[in-house]
Amino acid sequence: MHWYDAAGLIALGLFAGGYGSMVGLGGGFMLVPAFLILHYDSRIAAGTSIFVVLLNAASGSIQYLRQRRVDIRSAIVFAVAGIPGAWLGAAIDQVIPQRVFLFVFAALLVWASIRLLTTSKLAHAELSAEAHRDDEPRPGLDDESRGIITRDFRDRQGIRHTYRYNLAGGVVISTGAGFVASALGVGGGLVQVPAMIYLFGFPPHIAIATSTLVIAITALFGTASHALYGDVAWAPALLVGAGAVVGAQIGARLARRVPDKPLLRLLAFAVIVTAAKLIWDALNL
Repeated sequence: MHWYDAAGLIALGLFAGGYGSMVGLGGGFMLVPAFLILHYDSRIAAGTSIFVVLLNAASGSIQYLRQRRVDIRSAIVFAVAGIPGAWLGAAIDQVIPQRVFLFVFAALLVWASIRLLTTSKLAHAELSAEAHRDDEPRPGLDDESRGIITRDFRDRQGIRHTYRYNLAGGVVISTGAGFVASALGVGGGLVQVPAMIYLFGFPPHIAIATSTLVIAITALFGTASHALYGDVAWAPALLVGAGAVVGAQIGARLARRVPDKPLLRLLAFAVIVTAAKLIWDALNL
């Protein structure tokens, strides 16, 4: 590998980790198309990307754990549920045709671009409201029901977070998220975070922090399963991973200073163009 190839892979990681962190979607959905465009096999693209996702999520988890925003008990439950999905995703990659993989991933990119374009000021207002919520529990959380998990804790800033969710639903979603993460190499945040917020009532900050730890754990098993099949290109993975870890830290700091809408619209446009390129490639296989 030439030095400029190595530099290019590190730069790819910096961009994916930084931009992904800024828009809250992680870098995997950007890395896999990049690997595919660089003519990596779909299995290698997914396996290499999931290793980078592991490094990125592990780095983010450390920061969130320090902030005490991770619902550790729920994260462990969701991660354990996601492990079988992670193993299955790697196995499915061994038999899924390249054309099918490209179409499925293009559909995922289209969905991601829609999410980017529909992220409104209301979503950011909800995050701000959560940060300034009073310390009283939310109404209606006192009654325990069978299969309902109630959580009540304070983060490092002293903010109280009280919510409840259906355990069976969380397990099902987490299994699916683990499968998607491993099969497509994107990390499960695209599935896990919206489900935790809109289906299970997690406060947004807690959902993002908890999902990051879940992704780190399931990505570990996803990486191990892909490695058993020989799907990880280790040298590129380490170079891109090094850039992504640094980029994620930079992106998290820049996120508060850069206007949201221009970034989201530009990224959504790039994602749609990438999806079109993957569909074109699939049609010409």
